[in-house]
Amino acid sequence: MGSQSNIVGDIVKFGSQTNGRDKLCRLVQYSSKLCSWSLEKYVKKDDIVEKLKKLEAALSMTRKVLRLGKSVDFMHSALKSIHLSDVILRLTITLSKVNQALFLLFDHIIWAHSIGLIKADKKKWSVLAARFWLVSLILNIARDCYEMSLVMNRECRETSQSSKSSYRNGDANYRGKSKSLHVVTNMTFLKKYLEENKPVVMDLVKNVSDLILPMTTLGYTNASPGLQGFLGTVSSLVGVVTIWNPLLRLVP
Repeated sequence: MGSQSNIVGDIVKFGSQTNGRDKLCRLVQYSSKLCSWSLEKYVKKDDIVEKLKKLEAALSMTRKVLRLGKSVDFMHSALKSIHLSDVILRLTITLSKVNQALFLLFDHIIWAHSIGLIKADKKKWSVLAARFWLVSLILNIARDCYEMSLVMNRECRETSQSSKSSYRNGDANYRGKSKSLHVVTNMTFLKKYLEENKPVVMDLVKNVSDLILPMTTLGYTNASPGLQGFLGTVSSLVGVVTIWNPLLRLVP
């Protein structure tokens, strides 16, 4: 009974967050995109495909409404991150937040045009938004790689010191043993890293998965709707998980 109550509480907490609703809508949006592409290509179910495309468009518009004013939140976060002591983190996080804020600002303009509030060149603003989104993702990936390198360097030093301490002078078989030990150590290190650094690993997966989306909008790649739907679904699923469990969220 207690576990059921906890689950219900978690669902209510998740649904009460704007970010939670946004990520859930995004998950369904890109899942619909993937399903509509698959059905159109392999099953030829035109009626279902049409419904899925309408659902995708409706969820896209819903997400624009949910993100109204979010650009201000990102600018506020940028003002906080500018005081970080680590120079690399300060630059990557702050510049990423600024680019996210500009991306969402232009996304607001596209939304206002779509509902008829203003007249705007939708293609021009979409390209500008995609550029800032792409730069933000590149900065996020650079930050993830930097954090991973810090942990790996520290772990490698500890592993190296441990292997040196295990050497026994005069042991003729040490070289042969060290090769197998090196392989085992690498596998052990990788497993340990994935278990102890889930937030940065998940953040990297999310950012890399999203990277293809603005690149396709800008014409740098020619990803199919199916690939876009799949990668968007992966990144959205990671987003849902990190909001459901805040311990998996990368901070700052």
